Amino acid sequence: MTKHCLNCGNIVTEKFCPNCGQDTGVRKITWKSFSEEFIHALTHGEKSILGTTVQLLSHPGKVLDEYIAGKRRKYHSPVGYFLILLALSVIFQRLAIAKLGFHPVIREGLTFSNIESIEVFIKHGTWLYIFTFPFSAAVFYFVLARPTYSYIESLVITMYAFSFTYVLFVLCYIIGGLIFSINVLHWKFYLFQITLALSYTVWVCFDIYRNKKKKMLWLRISFYLIINTVIVLKLLEFLSNAWVFLEHYFSVA
Repeated sequence: MTKHCLNCGNIVTEKFCPNCGQDTGVRKITWKSFSEEFIHALTHGEKSILGTTVQLLSHPGKVLDEYIAGKRRKYHSPVGYFLILLALSVIFQRLAIAKLGFHPVIREGLTFSNIESIEVFIKHGTWLYIFTFPFSAAVFYFVLARPTYSYIESLVITMYAFSFTYVLFVLCYIIGGLIFSINVLHWKFYLFQITLALSYTVWVCFDIYRNKKKKMLWLRISFYLIINTVIVLKLLEFLSNAWVFLEHYFSVA
């Protein structure tokens, strides 16, 4: 009896389809098969989320250079990696808030001028950061990346780097919020998260260029951090203000 791949319809005679690569042993989805696939995706091989995360922690420059050079199957794709870590970050933040009933603790004048905008950012800032990627990538490109990397490659680097900061945020929510009951909506907690993110950004920039003989590397890194932080904060303030405006507009309407 002729056997066909359930994914592409190609005739198959071995364990994997020669046309699309799918396992020919695929059967009906069950709880067991779904659980096995989920665990496999998290832990199996270098392409897994866990493998990519470990590599981004220890050798971010190697990961980024290899992915850009064409070794795509070795690592989790930047878009998929980002979306998964974003979702996990939101889930664990919401879990900590729901379990312990945290409320925003705000310090006026620290960042935004509008208190309502600060509250919006503390609650929804994880989503708002998505819109800052093109701008962060542009700053990275003009200050550090040229001519080694193109803008789109800078965007990939930025996405990978920021995705890993979500790993740090998830750990903060689990350890700080769920285990030690620290208010994850407190401005000091957010400041700690930002410090972790900036520290990792420095590590990524250094690891990418330490063997490329970039002139004035530390000056460029410092300049990038300052400019990028200012631009991102201003953009986040604008987005938070827009969120507040829309909430007021639709509540009145």
